[in-house]
Amino acid sequence: MEIKKILVPVDGSDASKRAFKMAIDVAKVHGAKLVVTCIADVSEAAYPIMGVTLDKNGFINIKAKAERLLAALKEEIPIELDYEEIVETGVPGAAITEIVEQQGIDMVVIGNSGKGAVSSFVMGSVSQYVIHHVKCPVLVVK
Repeated sequence: MEIKKILVPVDGSDASKRAFKMAIDVAKVHGAKLVVTCIADVSEAAYPIMGVTLDKNGFINIKAKAERLLAALKEEIPIELDYEEIVETGVPGAAITEIVEQQGIDMVVIGNSGKGAVSSFVMGSVSQYVIHHVKCPVLVVK
């Protein structure tokens, strides 16, 4: 199997930072392009709880936060790596799956938040969603 494009979703968590570093290492070994994405999670806005919704400024702030995170991480990418960044808004699992399909991704390297079984069941887990919905290999980093 040839790995030409690696997607690493990041959210600022420790697990996603470890996944980011692992993705850089895998990309170096395979000479692959690194695609780093941050999904501005609007699931709370899409499914309001107790009548609270985000207005246009809320969406803009969420996306700006994602862009700042990617800008900070870009500094850590070796200059020799082919690199692309994607900022999307949406529900993270579904958005990541869509990026994999649209970009022809060969591998996903994703952090596991380390949530317990009950929390993952109730809240859902982005890494679990991705594992079950993409057709390429997924490396989950703890």
